[in-house]
Amino acid sequence: MTISLAMIKFKQGGGIERYALDLIAGFHQAGIKPVVYAISFDEKLKQYPWIKPQKVALSWCPKFLRKQCFARTIKNAPETTLSITQIVGTDLLICGGQHKGYINALNKIPTLLDRLKIRNEQKAYQSAKTIVAHSQLMKNELMAFYDVPSEKIQVIYPPIDDQKFSPVTNEVRSKLRQNFHFAEHDIIYLFPSTGHKRKGFDLLRAYFDTQLKGSQCKLVVAGTPVEESENVVSLGFCDNMPDLYRAADFTIMASQYEPFGLVGIESILCGTPIIFSQNMACTEVLKGQFGYLFDRENTDSLHQAMQLSLSNPQRIDDPLSVLQYNPSLNHHIEKILSLVTSQ
Repeated sequence: MTISLAMIKFKQGGGIERYALDLIAGFHQAGIKPVVYAISFDEKLKQYPWIKPQKVALSWCPKFLRKQCFARTIKNAPETTLSITQIVGTDLLICGGQHKGYINALNKIPTLLDRLKIRNEQKAYQSAKTIVAHSQLMKNELMAFYDVPSEKIQVIYPPIDDQKFSPVTNEVRSKLRQNFHFAEHDIIYLFPSTGHKRKGFDLLRAYFDTQLKGSQCKLVVAGTPVEESENVVSLGFCDNMPDLYRAADFTIMASQYEPFGLVGIESILCGTPIIFSQNMACTEVLKGQFGYLFDRENTDSLHQAMQLSLSNPQRIDDPLSVLQYNPSLNHHIEKILSLVTSQ
């Protein structure tokens, strides 16, 4: 099977870059060495030997035109082409997010650059043979905002490394809390984020600084540093997120817009319940005692969820029992390859 993956940069990064590297790892486990089209390659990544790199020379191209030029370069690729970003002309387009949904959720007025992005996305969705949406929310938005036919979209939820994100014993967890300097009686609400405004940090900070002032509840921010207060702790960027999830009592987030929200599933797989705003798409796949949901537009709803968490701070002993899908990479790759063979 000959597959190519179109991505702007082959590198370690945020959600979409990490997903691309997960795909490559999954293909490697399946005995497939994909061609990867990219403008630049980080040759130090462990996944680099698992690909056939094809560099696309676009250093001359303005950034806002890069996807269009990229598409022209690879439009005659002989392989079945997958794209993790909105590249026109690929066979299988995997959609983890799109611009119209983001603008709508944040009530933004589109700029000229926004309109150019949306125009390119529209062309990419029209030209793709099949679109993979990472959530039902994403499928609904593709149909509503871009007029993509329902039958063209397949919902396949993103994978999580269930070996990396897994529970530990109480003894190990106690040592982890000591390593992070969490006081024994503090109740840790972990907020992992690099885009604090969209993730609802201001809302949560206001609540912890007022309603929980003087309590043992701590909002612990992992990611972009923030100013600390009595109930807000800033850890900065952390490279040991599984242990941080395990050490926390809850993971909390109040996103304005979240096409999926991998942090929720990562936390649950580590045994840590979540307190999430109900508009986050990862809540589609949750059931049973996974934690608590709230309406981010209603402070009373947040307060109720917090009070429930304080009265019932239980761990998740069987993480897979609260998920309605199989998050393993192998399962995800099987679904993707099934779509590839049908192109």
